[in-house]
Amino acid sequence: MPGVSADFSQWRQESLPNTSMIGSFSDHTAPVWSYDATSATVGSANGAPSIFCSDVVAPGNHMEGKMMIQPASADDDYFGFVLGYSPGDFTNPGGEYYVLDWKRKGQLLGSSYNPCGGTSMTVPKGLAASKATGAVVESELWAHADYTCAASIGGVEELTRGSTLADIGWVENKEYDFCLEVTETSIKLTIDEVKEIEIAVPVDSSTPFCFYTFSQDYPKWYDVTIAPLSDHGCDGDPHFKTWTDEHFEYHGQCDLVLAKDPDFADGLGMDVHIRTKVVRYWSYIKSAAIRIGNDILEIEGSATEFDSETHYWFNFDYQGELTEFAGFPVKIFAQQGTRVHKNRIEIDLSSKYPGQKIVLSTFKEFVKVQFENSSAEAYGNTVGMLGDYKTGKTLARDGVTGLHDFTDYGHEWQVLPSDGMLFREVSHPQFPEPCIDPEDPRGQRQRRLDESTVSIEDAEAACASLKDELDRKDCVYDIIATQDMDMAGAY
Repeated sequence: MPGVSADFSQWRQESLPNTSMIGSFSDHTAPVWSYDATSATVGSANGAPSIFCSDVVAPGNHMEGKMMIQPASADDDYFGFVLGYSPGDFTNPGGEYYVLDWKRKGQLLGSSYNPCGGTSMTVPKGLAASKATGAVVESELWAHADYTCAASIGGVEELTRGSTLADIGWVENKEYDFCLEVTETSIKLTIDEVKEIEIAVPVDSSTPFCFYTFSQDYPKWYDVTIAPLSDHGCDGDPHFKTWTDEHFEYHGQCDLVLAKDPDFADGLGMDVHIRTKVVRYWSYIKSAAIRIGNDILEIEGSATEFDSETHYWFNFDYQGELTEFAGFPVKIFAQQGTRVHKNRIEIDLSSKYPGQKIVLSTFKEFVKVQFENSSAEAYGNTVGMLGDYKTGKTLARDGVTGLHDFTDYGHEWQVLPSDGMLFREVSHPQFPEPCIDPEDPRGQRQRRLDESTVSIEDAEAACASLKDELDRKDCVYDIIATQDMDMAGAY
């Protein structure tokens, strides 16, 4: 379903009580939250740790919007998010929640701020994720520490830091796009389309999304929407969806392992490869190939208008007779007589996996691969760009190492000689030559937006009928990148 705008009038606020403030922190008071139809903020400087929490539970949903520190600010402290928080957890000895906070500058505080006394406290700038347990004191939230000498029944443990913002502070009056995806077993934070935080942690199913501020004046969150987490696969302009529905992009040029399982369908085995092509600062899927058992099927799109042919090769034979693939029934659908064509090939797996299909489709020159109604029985042991089926983690080939930089992740899953060659022709680059990455994709993207002849408003209107919020976002990106309003038809 589409995202629903946050109704801040239904949100609640809560702050760390003064009794939890020790030493020089004791002059901090609870900040006052204010809101209007589109935004929420606080104005107080040097306020106590404070949260503003939604009336919607976080697990099973994602929240996205924009955030910034407004130009009236004169401080350099923390703002961000809290997840897993139940009412009263600031003072609950059994409480447990997660703090995702971002600090502008590193800071050295004198010993008067240290509840244990004697030594100063140093905190770095940058973005971090921490776990708070029990009734913490303010110093512990500040330093991401557990001061056992303090009058607290708990502490704070830093779990990880941002993938690119670990030691980079926020910038005043700069707008940041954020997306929080929460399940009962994980929290993921994306900032400006880069996944910064991913932690595998238990999150109580009844807990909300919360904004967080600590000693920071004029933070602002706005244009916020909340929607359920939502087929798995990858789209023509390579927007990937992991098995757990996380969206990410990899805009490089090479052959990639999308999914692989040598034991698929009682040992038939399956390999799905995609071939991407760079155009300026973005790329698209030019062709895809799938092997099950001894059969190989390749599909490719066409940029030629009124070309209604489905361009495929069955066991390297162009448009060879295709009614079965590895024993599974196949249907071919071709759009006739239209300027822009949208064709697809469906492999029906129902004889082995009831209700499930693999769909290879084309829209113009763009190719898409989808695994409809996927199940753990069918795909539970796959590896590749779609990640781990059970957890959605984007794992390296060793099956252990998590890769959160999607450029590194794409390079990791470049097709190797050991993966075999499914495509009928060899295309540049091939391992050991690395994937080709576009230069400065972020800067080029911004310049392209500035030079665009298609406005974001026009793109948003063209994509407005899409039900899934992240599909709408991908659709808008594709229209702006290609400068082609027809791209809305690919969804």
